[in-house]
Amino acid sequence: MTTVRATSRHIPDLESRSGELMRASAEACATSTDLAPDAVLVERIAALGDRVALAELDARHGMTLYAIAYTLLLNPDAADVTVAVTLRAAWRRAASFNAREQTVGRWLAGLTREAARDQLRRAVMPTSVPFARVPAREPPGHRAWTSRRLAWVAAALVLPLILLT
Repeated sequence: MTTVRATSRHIPDLESRSGELMRASAEACATSTDLAPDAVLVERIAALGDRVALAELDARHGMTLYAIAYTLLLNPDAADVTVAVTLRAAWRRAASFNAREQTVGRWLAGLTREAARDQLRRAVMPTSVPFARVPAREPPGHRAWTSRRLAWVAAALVLPLILLT
């Protein structure tokens, strides 16, 4: 067994609060340092629950995922939370990834867009609105919603450029 310290900004569970080191097999360390293909990393996450592989995906794609989230949300803190939610979703859905249909980068980008949209929906839609309080004219948040729609359009124009790099 080889000792590895796996650090990630978006995956706080990789190191215990006491600073205890994670243990990984020699094969896992060899493949992560030899730059295993992304699809192999996702397979390791699905089959072995390999957190080192998840940290490697974060290191490789984290900045791109952050750029996508920031483009949609226009909030650095919300974008950071969205990347963390994306990596948790990748952890849970790793078994459903099909390398023949898409690349890992596109799969992660889709998960990021989905998480950002969910966050926008939660921020825009009130949990409950009583009928007596619904205004007869334009709601006060209408301008904010319009600016968010413009942000979505800007993201749709920028996203292909991000995915091509």
